[in-house]
Amino acid sequence: MNYCEAEAYLYEIPKFTKKNPLEHTKELMKQLGDPQESFSTIHVAGSNGKGSVCAMIHSAICQGGHHCGLFTSPHLVSLTERFQIDKKPCSEEIFLEAFDEVLSVAKEMEAHPTFFEMIFAIGMVIFKKAQVEYVVLETGLGGRLDATNIVKKPKLCVITSISLEHTEYLGDTLKAIAGEKAGIIKDGVPVIFDAKHKEIADVIFKTAEPKLAPVYPVYPGDIQITEKKDSCMSFVFDLNGHKSPVQIPFVADYQAENGALAMQACELLIAEGVMTLPQFYEGMKKTVWPGRMQQLRPGVYVDGAHNVDGIRVFLQTVKHIGSNPKGLLFGMVKEKNYEECIHMIRESHLFSTIVLTQIEGPRMLPATELLTFFEGEQDIEIKVEPNIGAAFHRICEVEGTAFCAGSLYLAGEILKENEHD
Repeated sequence: MNYCEAEAYLYEIPKFTKKNPLEHTKELMKQLGDPQESFSTIHVAGSNGKGSVCAMIHSAICQGGHHCGLFTSPHLVSLTERFQIDKKPCSEEIFLEAFDEVLSVAKEMEAHPTFFEMIFAIGMVIFKKAQVEYVVLETGLGGRLDATNIVKKPKLCVITSISLEHTEYLGDTLKAIAGEKAGIIKDGVPVIFDAKHKEIADVIFKTAEPKLAPVYPVYPGDIQITEKKDSCMSFVFDLNGHKSPVQIPFVADYQAENGALAMQACELLIAEGVMTLPQFYEGMKKTVWPGRMQQLRPGVYVDGAHNVDGIRVFLQTVKHIGSNPKGLLFGMVKEKNYEECIHMIRESHLFSTIVLTQIEGPRMLPATELLTFFEGEQDIEIKVEPNIGAAFHRICEVEGTAFCAGSLYLAGEILKENEHD
């Protein structure tokens, strides 16, 4: 197959398979020679911010002079973004070579691997062939039963902010979801985690204790933002008396919390000689992670906020960015709690204009359906434009500052549209 055919094959998988147990993933990887055991792994789970934390740690390890892989999902523009080596997506040729190897094994299995199993296996084969020393590995869904959780002994485990998400799979309480995320914790492996919610922190403490896993909670009270600009910010995290500001190329306040998680993880890596403190600083400053309150052009920002917690912090950030009036391009996928997100957007009174659009595909939530939740709105001019490209052009024409949010898939389409302009 060529790249387009391979991509199409992968996207067709959900139509003829269902989620497999971890034993199935283990067998797939065993047949491939267990490539996931060929390097040191930093395993990252969470509801929000895990991609940003992964990107920061990856950048710092690369700055330390190490050959490092980064496995994340979903992608924004190209499938190859999911498999980065030294901060660059793998080539289509390298992807195809790994795809062919995995497919030959997959076709011999009694149950076909799921889309995510295939993606995970392809990534691990790519990283083994590239002879990377480290891989920063983001979970797909949850943690305990996630395909990535077959890694036997990661170097570190990191758990980012947790919120109610995928309740049909992970449970309908924060405590239940925290239990699923905490499922990545391994015997004796240090775990760094967001400890702002006591209920969630207690679950992680209790999971780590019998495993003798050292715990490193990160509390928001230990983080102070010291400077904010249009395209970057600096923060201080009180870690062992550390007082020097860390600069990151993000503007949303929540990224300081993500930065503190990355800093705590890298502190442990510094102690092992993976990088020096100056290399850590430089790596954080050079982090590349598009679509997270990213300034596309003067006065136009795109953010991948895609659930209630994500929209909440997105709105908090919008308050302090740009000039008034403010416009919003908004679209979500159907399984998210879009009713609550829209309620929050309306109650924020931040936007004078909102353009509603839709993400094409099986998860599509029509823009006209979103419109019904804005009925009776008097203070906001509501426009409906199903085509994302046309919607982006309309929001860019709005006077003042424009924002785009609601889905990582939407962020990806907007990034593509912005490249074409």
